[in-house]
Amino acid sequence: MTVSTFSEFVAAAADPEHTYTYLLCDLMTDVVLAELPLADVTYSTELNGIGTLRGTVPYTDETAPLGPEAATQPGRTSLYVDRDGVIVWAGILWTRQPNGRASKEIQAAEFLSYYQRRYVKATLSTDASYLLDSTLVPNGPRLYSDQKFLMWSLLSYARAQPGAWQGLSISDIGTGASGIARVATYFGWERPEIYGAIAELAQADDGFDFGIDVGWTPAANNQAPVRYRRARYWPRRGRTADQSGLVFVKGGQGASILSYDWPEDGTAFATEVQALGAGNGEAKVSATARDTDRLASGWPLLETVTTYDGVIEQAQLTGLAAAELAARGQAQTQPVFEVSADTDPVFGSYSVGDEALFVIDPEPLTPDGREGVLRIVGIENTAAAGPERVRLTCAAV
Repeated sequence: MTVSTFSEFVAAAADPEHTYTYLLCDLMTDVVLAELPLADVTYSTELNGIGTLRGTVPYTDETAPLGPEAATQPGRTSLYVDRDGVIVWAGILWTRQPNGRASKEIQAAEFLSYYQRRYVKATLSTDASYLLDSTLVPNGPRLYSDQKFLMWSLLSYARAQPGAWQGLSISDIGTGASGIARVATYFGWERPEIYGAIAELAQADDGFDFGIDVGWTPAANNQAPVRYRRARYWPRRGRTADQSGLVFVKGGQGASILSYDWPEDGTAFATEVQALGAGNGEAKVSATARDTDRLASGWPLLETVTTYDGVIEQAQLTGLAAAELAARGQAQTQPVFEVSADTDPVFGSYSVGDEALFVIDPEPLTPDGREGVLRIVGIENTAAAGPERVRLTCAAV
């Protein structure tokens, strides 16, 4: 881009250009199959969830030599999104369908989606009394009881099976115990999903955040950068508002919030959670968590029931009930903000898990203005060469 006048410089600064590169790779070997010029790309990340991508692959005379059909085979192709030299999204391509006569629409999901298609097929447990062989995972069925190592155990079991994807590094979660012990049993005949098992552990009281980091390794010793995929465990992902210093503002000069929806919803709120686990009839494992402080301060009894069919341990179910009660206590505030990617705070300076201060200047619907510290739990961006609008989904702190 060439800028010849000051006015053009100001326009360029307000209308920055971004370069997107889309690498399609073989899932099992990570060998690049093609670099394709995708269109209409929207991608997202979620806290402890699985972000998605959708876009369009053009089938034209220009892309035909790149082999778009072979390079976008669902179920065995990985996709990396590079924005200005930084990998901002990566995952597995799962669906492809015609979108007119000259393109196909693709949908992909982050690498954690692989573990939605992997299951525990033999009984694994932290309790040796359930097992004939007490050898620890990955060579045996006994799980490590620390919750961080439980996550490692489940991923180790998954990669130990014949034909399993080996592309995820799990070494970072194999050291340094969390100090929080868990009791867990996964019966092979129930075929529990591995991603679901990890997510359930994370949701428990004193749980954790998890995800997969992707990026380029730094160039060193004449070695070119290579792509990495690393499983991550955080006691709590992201920075506090004081640590991040992130402030999003609507109104005034330099405002970063373009639009917002800050609803208040009491339908999901609860002051008592009843959690049901495994078993039948009176033998069914159950736990109850009550918000005694709110009940004492005048809130009514508002109940909800959650079911965890695979949970057999009372302590685990009690923790899940407490965590669900905490989540339900924050359910009144579920705001969504559309922000400019290139206005401070710029896209890339924040990630899911971070807390930020959101400030709404006085306007007709909020005559006194509004502000609050919220946690970013979802980020969605639509790829564009020029200005980008980012959608932030937030939750109460």
